[in-house]
Amino acid sequence: MNSAVLSTLAALGGSSIGALGPIVSNYVLQRGQTQRDLLLRQIADREALYSDFINEASRIYVHSQIHSLERPEDLVPLHALVRRIRLLASDAVVKAAESVVKQTITQYNGPNRTVEQIRADAVSGAEDPLDKFSFACRDELQSIVRRGAVSAMRRR
Repeated sequence: MNSAVLSTLAALGGSSIGALGPIVSNYVLQRGQTQRDLLLRQIADREALYSDFINEASRIYVHSQIHSLERPEDLVPLHALVRRIRLLASDAVVKAAESVVKQTITQYNGPNRTVEQIRADAVSGAEDPLDKFSFACRDELQSIVRRGAVSAMRRR
């Protein structure tokens, strides 16, 4: 083979390999950034949803302690949040949310409580129906973060 052709082919091969390096490197970096962004968005969406549920469930649960259920449509926002939670959450979080709704409805069917009784429960550390939900949410969010960290470690 002619040495000029060989030199030309070597130069073209070296240039091609040199040009591919940054492209491959950029692809790998961009892919990792996209996965991190997706993970962060997933966590933020769940945090917002769980926060909305906690706010609505707390409001309705306190109402259930001092009133009877006169307007069932007042429970619609809470049920809607549970349905949204079912779209994203683990089984543990869904079960905890459903338990909060059941306890709230049960409380509506029970006797009304006085402010003093509610205060005494708060001071004594009586179980709050939202505790299990909050703990399940925290466990799930920590699990997502751990999975993301493990996934990032595997890519290295």
